[in-house]
Amino acid sequence: MYRPIPFSLPLAAFLACLPLSAAQAQVTSNLDDLPQAKTAPPAKKPAPTTHPAGHAAPKPATRAPAPKVAAGTATPAAGASSTAEPARSAPTPTTVPGVPPAPPPPVVLPPPFVPVQIHPPVPPAEVTAVPDAASHTAPLPDGGMRVLFPSGSAALNADSLKVLQDYGTELSHHPEQRVVLMAYAALPGDDVSMPRRIALARALAVRSIFIHAGVATTRLYPRALGRPDAGDTAPADRLDVVIETNPTDTPAPSANGMP
Repeated sequence: MYRPIPFSLPLAAFLACLPLSAAQAQVTSNLDDLPQAKTAPPAKKPAPTTHPAGHAAPKPATRAPAPKVAAGTATPAAGASSTAEPARSAPTPTTVPGVPPAPPPPVVLPPPFVPVQIHPPVPPAEVTAVPDAASHTAPLPDGGMRVLFPSGSAALNADSLKVLQDYGTELSHHPEQRVVLMAYAALPGDDVSMPRRIALARALAVRSIFIHAGVATTRLYPRALGRPDAGDTAPADRLDVVIETNPTDTPAPSANGMP
């Protein structure tokens, strides 16, 4: 009986529709058509070596036996040489870097682009005499001089001014001396600032007189001390001109007392 094969049914369902006699049909397959795994070609055997007559074949190389190590001793590490080699130190330089014969020259700044005008020092203002000022002068030991001022003022009369001018001219002939102007002032009350201001005005007035008389400014040292100390018995409103000698450059004594 012929039955059409339904293409939509699977193979198992199709076989189930066949009669028993048709289901017992023999199934054959061609094994040559099946894919086979690629196998590596057999390794070729090395060709036998021939040796000339009278010569023996060389013996295969044998590994030397490892040296016996006593129990309790450490075995050398793999790859280490049997003979210990001395440690190689870093190579020392054979040349010493040269030392410059002299330090580098100092940096010299170039002059300015425009000329700088240098002005001489401006002299202080001249001191003018006050006719009714109650001031007078007195000599001090060691060549000094004392100037007495009226209370709360730095004014000088004509006589005191003339004496200070002549004294300054005499000082100009002794450049080895330096002149210290120690000025004092006193006022009622406990104010500290104002007495120092008055003392500074007195010191600057005497300094101006000496500069105009020819004394160098580097030789004059004004000191505004203000109120005198409690144990000072001299007049409070005064200025003392103290003459000092410039120290000479003498060598310091050595350890054994010799210069």
